Amino acid sequence: MSRKVIGTNEGFKAESLIENYLNNQIIKNLKESNLKQFILCICIENRITIKKDTLIKVKNFKKGNLKIKGSPKTDKVLSIENKKFRISIKSGNGGAFHQESENTFISFLKKNTDSNEKIITFLRDFLRNGKIQIKNSILSKFFKKNKSILIDRVFSGRFNEPEVHYYFFCPKIQKDDSKEIRIKKIEKGKYINKTSLLAYIASHESNGACPVGRLTFQAYGRKRGTDIQFKWGTCYNDIK
Repeated sequence: MSRKVIGTNEGFKAESLIENYLNNQIIKNLKESNLKQFILCICIENRITIKKDTLIKVKNFKKGNLKIKGSPKTDKVLSIENKKFRISIKSGNGGAFHQESENTFISFLKKNTDSNEKIITFLRDFLRNGKIQIKNSILSKFFKKNKSILIDRVFSGRFNEPEVHYYFFCPKIQKDDSKEIRIKKIEKGKYINKTSLLAYIASHESNGACPVGRLTFQAYGRKRGTDIQFKWGTCYNDIK
């Protein structure tokens, strides 16, 4: 990811819970839950035969020599029978999938789309002026026309990092949740592979002011500044 939203993001807690829940566990011994079904789905889709002693290993994704600012799009790497799968974990209703600076985003638009100065000027003004409405604007219509290019930007990022294989969504984990409740929430998680996720986002439209498929474009945190953001606030409810 260009940069992961921090502060109120509960995703990091979910990531730790999932790692502790799965790491070094025998798949067949896992409690019946959506989380176990997620692991079984990975095995089925990747033709992994589950033996009585097949283990799961969970590690953090290492940036290595990748020049990534902030957190990468991958949260955890699952290893099953010597095959590795990069996983992105989303918790709560925020659904922030991509954030980057105004300048790098505008450079991307100029290089990859038929944007013009009128569109770029509107974008700059929108990021600075809370009175400017983006709904049905020239920018909103331009983004809709370039939906596929923008969706690729959101999920590929700008640092040439390895692609995410699977996405896992779980209910928001509250600070005052007991350990038992937190475990139940990750057990209720929903999952989808990247190919299916992209197809869903491209074929559905957000109800936000500036839809890009099922994503919504906005100023970062809805606060006027110089960062842009793409969100999917209904991701947990949308994935079946």
